[in-house]
Amino acid sequence: MAEGLMNRRKTEKASARATMVDVAKLAGVSQATVSMVLNETGGTRVTETTRKLVREAAEALGYRVWMRAPVGSGGLQAIGFIIDDSTSNPIVNKAIDAARQLAWENEAVLVVLPTANDERLRATALELLFAHRVVGLVFAAFFTREYTLPQKLSAVPVVLINCHIKGDPAPAILPAHAMGAETAVRHLTDAGHRRIAFINGEGWMEASRDRLRGYKRGLKAAGIAFNAKLVRTGNWTLSGGHDCTRDLLALPEPPTAIFCASDEMAIGCYEAIKEAGLTIPGDISVVGFDDHPSARHLWPPLTTILVPHEDMGRRAITHLYAKRDNGDRTGVVTGRLQIDCPLVERASVGPPRVRRDG
Repeated sequence: MAEGLMNRRKTEKASARATMVDVAKLAGVSQATVSMVLNETGGTRVTETTRKLVREAAEALGYRVWMRAPVGSGGLQAIGFIIDDSTSNPIVNKAIDAARQLAWENEAVLVVLPTANDERLRATALELLFAHRVVGLVFAAFFTREYTLPQKLSAVPVVLINCHIKGDPAPAILPAHAMGAETAVRHLTDAGHRRIAFINGEGWMEASRDRLRGYKRGLKAAGIAFNAKLVRTGNWTLSGGHDCTRDLLALPEPPTAIFCASDEMAIGCYEAIKEAGLTIPGDISVVGFDDHPSARHLWPPLTTILVPHEDMGRRAITHLYAKRDNGDRTGVVTGRLQIDCPLVERASVGPPRVRRDG
């Protein structure tokens, strides 16, 4: 029987992706029958002969069922977590850990597949997942950016973390970068600072553009004019933060506070301030962004903005189960969902020192 189906398949024009309709056509049954067989429903309404015919047709077409195993069947549930990089920054792993924990609480295994932006590796990783029944897939990016999903995933529940698709055909969970930057500036202006510098990442990155926009909004809210001379590009690195801080301290009128778009740049900022014989926050205040694990261990501990990776990981898994169960719609994400980036207040911010000239 399987050989006959395979021979019939060879005479048909191959499509880009097999559908349930294709399986029904090849097996000579209705689409409803295919659904009952592949989703293991329908009970005795479908004969074993028909079930076998449908399964062989699905196998011949390479059709996969993107649903969980039925409750009580003992089948393994899986959730795919595709990410471009999981080693460069330990903060990203917070999303993975939170997703893994919530998936396991729902009796599913999170399958994490780093792809290093390699398209062939990503395709192979997806084929590995295709061999299992999955609740859905999470696509995550190391830095916020526009993403292109493989067309073959149009039938599987997908949610994105820290990335989005043009036109937003798939739900995306993103950090509210601009709002977080505005919060940082507001914290400094509330402390009395008026001359606030900003060390940003490269301008081509979405996070850089958003955080610059939030910085400007924070200044405007406090009635402070934007001054481009107080903005530097530090490319997210410790050395970049160090060199930019040295430039800012060399200005005829240096800033009283520096907001860094990443904690790594803030560490470099700390070093440059201390090399200049200045103190934090006595002479100059510093705020970072990310809440890197090292931030709390600096001296003084760094005030920073938290990127909510754990929350994003949990919300992604919650979304997939809400979509699958068609129950409580409050967990379903639609369009782009921006998650607040709250202030983590520590000891690196104080009032500006009064200058005494002469």
